[in-house]
Amino acid sequence: MRKRTRIEIFPDIKDHVDFIDSVPEYDTAMYTHKKMKTDSEKSLALLNEVLPVLEGTDDYTNDALFALLSEFASSHEYKTGYVMWPIRTALSGKQMTPCGATEMMELFGKDETIARIKAGIAKLEQH
Repeated sequence: MRKRTRIEIFPDIKDHVDFIDSVPEYDTAMYTHKKMKTDSEKSLALLNEVLPVLEGTDDYTNDALFALLSEFASSHEYKTGYVMWPIRTALSGKQMTPCGATEMMELFGKDETIARIKAGIAKLEQH
């Protein structure tokens, strides 16, 4: 079975990475993911829970963040995807990204990650 790439032709990449400069406008319905068992209400609660954890760490490397969030998920009896989906959505405003939540956090760094998560919380609180 051949693994399918997410980008069919190279010019399509711009539609997958436009979130890097700023989060595009998106609908809060994107926080709903049946497989991850998330919705807007659960995502708002999760982002509020995880925000202090992310504010309390300074190691924003992918591996350290993945370990931190995996431990957070385990200690709260959450599945990892349940934690990562709302974070990924707040960071990118996208359903499909070329990388995962912790990879984006490493790319953005602490300040931008925290700002985007706070913006996601504010967006969810308005709906």
